[in-house]
Amino acid sequence: MAEDGETRRFGLLGSAMEELLERTRAVADAVGSIGSDALGAIPEPLSAPANRMLGSLRQVMELVPPVLTEFDALVEQLHAQRKSVQALQAQLSAFDRQLEVVEKSLAPLQGLAHQWSRLQQSLLDYPATGEPKKSGPSEA
Repeated sequence: MAEDGETRRFGLLGSAMEELLERTRAVADAVGSIGSDALGAIPEPLSAPANRMLGSLRQVMELVPPVLTEFDALVEQLHAQRKSVQALQAQLSAFDRQLEVVEKSLAPLQGLAHQWSRLQQSLLDYPATGEPKKSGPSEA
C-alpha cells in the first residue's frame, strides 16, 4: 500500500516536471516562431534580454533530460535501499524469534544447572563422617 502512495507521489512530481518541460518548450517554440528577422527589428534595449532569454531557455531544455534521468535513478536507488532495509528487518525479526525459542528452551536447563550446583554444594558441606555439619555455635 505504501508503495502505491510513493508511486503516486513520484508520479505527480514527474507529471509536474513534464508539465514544466512542456510549457518551457511551448514558450521556446513561441519565441522561436517570431524568427530571427523579428528579433532584428526589436530595438536594441529589448533584443539583448530576448536573446539572453532564448539562450537560457535552450540551456534549460538541454539540461532537463539529464536532470530527469538522474532524478529517476535517485528514486530507483531509494526504492532499492528501502527494499533492502525491509528485507533486513524481516531477517532480524526471524532471528529474534529464533533466539526467543532458544532462550525458552534453555530455561529448564538453566534451572537444572542451578539445582545441580546446590546439590553439589550440599554434598561438599556434608562431612566425611556421615553427619551433617552443625550450623551455629558448637556444643562442647
